[in-house]
Amino acid sequence: SISHYYVVVYDPHLHLLVDDDEIDARWHVTRMVARPEARTAEPVLNPDRAWEGRAAGLSGTVLRDGPNGTYRLWYRSFHDGRPESDRNFLNYAESSDGLAWEKPALRLIEYEGDRDTNIVYRPGQAGLRAFESNGVIIDETGAPQRRYKLVAHHGFEDKSSNGLFGLFSPDGLRWTVTDRPLLPGAGDRHGALKDPATGEYVVFTRSPRYKVRAHGRDDPDTAPLPYKRIVGRTTSRDFINWSPFRTVLRNDDFDAPGTQFYSISPFRYGNRLLAFVDVYDTDVERMWVTLASSLDGIHWNRPLRAQPILDLGPEGRWDDTWVNVTNNPPVPEGDRLRFWYMGRTTAHGLPNRAGAIGSFLLPRDRFAGLTAGRRTGTIVTAPVQVGGSKLYVNANLRNGRMRVAVADALATPIAGLGMSRCSPLAGDNIDHEVRWDGSAGVGTLRGRMVRLHVEITYGTLFAFRFGDARRC
Repeated sequence: SISHYYVVVYDPHLHLLVDDDEIDARWHVTRMVARPEARTAEPVLNPDRAWEGRAAGLSGTVLRDGPNGTYRLWYRSFHDGRPESDRNFLNYAESSDGLAWEKPALRLIEYEGDRDTNIVYRPGQAGLRAFESNGVIIDETGAPQRRYKLVAHHGFEDKSSNGLFGLFSPDGLRWTVTDRPLLPGAGDRHGALKDPATGEYVVFTRSPRYKVRAHGRDDPDTAPLPYKRIVGRTTSRDFINWSPFRTVLRNDDFDAPGTQFYSISPFRYGNRLLAFVDVYDTDVERMWVTLASSLDGIHWNRPLRAQPILDLGPEGRWDDTWVNVTNNPPVPEGDRLRFWYMGRTTAHGLPNRAGAIGSFLLPRDRFAGLTAGRRTGTIVTAPVQVGGSKLYVNANLRNGRMRVAVADALATPIAGLGMSRCSPLAGDNIDHEVRWDGSAGVGTLRGRMVRLHVEITYGTLFAFRFGDARRC
């Protein structure tokens, strides 16, 4: 019941080396975060419609959908010159390559007498103060009229109805909204997905605030409690009934003082969840993106918290103050992954917000890796299940070499798969095939738990995968 789009990067037998959850021991290797291979110098989508103001893309989702593989973008615009109740719209664009975008004249929602707009949702509820949208989901669960799903925050002047509402659509263009919030009191920044590993809908957002309000009285005992941005998680099987919130990401002693988690963009990749974490420096009001990873969506690792995977753009450019990644899995393009991100030149607390959307590429599966130099690095994995007839490794070995041995779960060597029999690997490839004595010998181990023992010099190992064929 899950759209094919969400399972294309889901593979329970692809293991990323972004953290140590599946590593028992390692010596003489250093983990390094990836850097965008190609990043658009200028936006691929700018605010150029009257209703968009100066900000198109403060949040967004890109999905590849339909028989022609059309890139579809839903993005929020922000028009500072309009009343608070009517300045945030959900807009729509299409592209054949993810770079050149068209804003079709849908003639669905009018703006100041003009029906040739690309607006697909204009909240307009009485007393509305703010609207935030992120994380369009496509799946076949429920009625066809609900094939497209979205959680969107609606904030009201009296705050009594604040929360994440549900939006539904048969085609991604014509949306209806629930009468009341699905998640009352939930925060305005959020990420959503349908997890292909569990079949659950998952929302990561700010849990309902625990502030006590003074109700107009000058009483220090009823003043609001201190509040800091952290990330909570809730799940659902039907998109209507949601589990209690559980805090899953908070700042700790290893984070720089003054930084908070503004939001995260989660997606399933390989056998785990990844998330782009928006790190917000409240002192200078700038925000950049770091990487987090989790096997269960609850316990998250951030070993590379000090190294942005997407940093701010050069000073004076369109993305020099604030960047955050769209809420969707990446789109594979050959041996690369395409992402989209929002950039801003204005700080969080300032009016006249300006924003646009750019794009960047990463090599496939290369979010982070373990690097060795002249001294041979050694990696021993935790027990992992053999899920294919062959073992592939994603490694940059342009200047180095790698060998792999396979042992059982108790580290007992398996005959014929020792280090001395492994054909040395060299070169740069996302799918090096590991062979022993000239043949791939893990087919007879399918379903068994094994450990990998890796030796590497002058190279970086990003991932390993059990499968039956190369992907590229």
